[in-house]
Amino acid sequence: MSQSIPTPDGLPVLGNALAVGRDPFSYVEEATREHGPVFRVSIPGLSFVCYADPELVERALVTERDRYRKDPRELELLGDLLGDGLLTARGETWDRGREQVQPAFYPGRLREYADVMVAETERAVAGWHGGEHVDVHAQARDLTLSIVAATMFGIDGVEETAVVARAADAITSRFEPSRIPVEVPLWVPTPANRRFERAVDDLETVIDRLLERREGVDSSERVSDDSPDLLSTLLSAADAGALTETDVRDQLLTMLLAGHETTAIALTYALALLATHPDEQERVVREVREADDLSSETPLPQTDRVVREALRLYPPVYMLFRQTTTADTVAGYEIPAGTRVVLPQWGIHRDGRYYDDPLAFRPDRWTAELRAELPDFAYFPFGGGPRQCIGRRFALLELRLALATVLREVRLESTSSTDLSPAPALTARPEGPVWLRVRR
Repeated sequence: MSQSIPTPDGLPVLGNALAVGRDPFSYVEEATREHGPVFRVSIPGLSFVCYADPELVERALVTERDRYRKDPRELELLGDLLGDGLLTARGETWDRGREQVQPAFYPGRLREYADVMVAETERAVAGWHGGEHVDVHAQARDLTLSIVAATMFGIDGVEETAVVARAADAITSRFEPSRIPVEVPLWVPTPANRRFERAVDDLETVIDRLLERREGVDSSERVSDDSPDLLSTLLSAADAGALTETDVRDQLLTMLLAGHETTAIALTYALALLATHPDEQERVVREVREADDLSSETPLPQTDRVVREALRLYPPVYMLFRQTTTADTVAGYEIPAGTRVVLPQWGIHRDGRYYDDPLAFRPDRWTAELRAELPDFAYFPFGGGPRQCIGRRFALLELRLALATVLREVRLESTSSTDLSPAPALTARPEGPVWLRVRR
């Protein structure tokens, strides 16, 4: 007879709903420490089992992945927005989409993107003035959106950045838990649902405009004539009958959102953490100013450690959702088929079993020895297994070069209103503006 899965204390009927609704980040951290490696979170209509252990995460994503699938409820919610983009597609549709999108992220293409990433960052920072306060989250979102536009869409910037930002806010708020987190169907006309539907319409309009603008861009102005950008590749596949027009739009919408939102969050936290740790910032400043140039192949080990540490402390995707397709026995517990399973980056990344002083920002913890000893899934900001984020290398390069370029031009200081508190929604984006003072 299998053991009963431990469940943190809760309230009658509501279970753990109030505690999760108040602060899901702290809840996951504490539950991971006290009840791991496996525990159940009881919420009316949303109960799930948490695998708070690297080996169990690897089991769900890699070694026994046939027993698990992406959570259908998550796919349904995101599918209303992204259709059959790479985040939501399954089976042959996912295979076909990945085959078409993958070439945009080959190493040779990344080297081409490096100059674009540096140039777009220089252009953004040129508008920052000494002594002014900037919301680095807003700035990072505009920057990453312009980089996606230039590298993936082959156009110079996105004029509708404010529209995309508002739409991203509305979409994210659709996933924010209330004080009593329960699923509300999309057909219920709540304010959040209405904002979500308007956001979908707005983003579809943006895609239409980007396609129109792209038709007017001369091929010589694109990232590379010899290696077409993602949009050209998708349009060629559609012309050949390999993709439909809907497929193309779904992939573009996925890249527009996923390609800038999570990277903007990571860049925001990296810059803000350095602003609140000036000694660490100075080390990066020295490194980037000693570099002859900034390219994909320029060694910047300290900058890389800062990026890795920021992604550890504040993973933009802070938990993954799966569902068991067949029963599984995990750490001595019987997990029935159809169980919703959560794989919490946030809890595991901040677990003292794997990291000394886990809540501290310490880039130098990332020694070769730590990386060799660390279990594979004690650190997984981009997921893992076959559905690991396809843009992982692109995002890491973008973070590295954007961070280095910013700090080659300016230094950043925290202010009394600098707030790094994350909002528990679709991503762990900052709850509000992240104000930093610029010093040129």
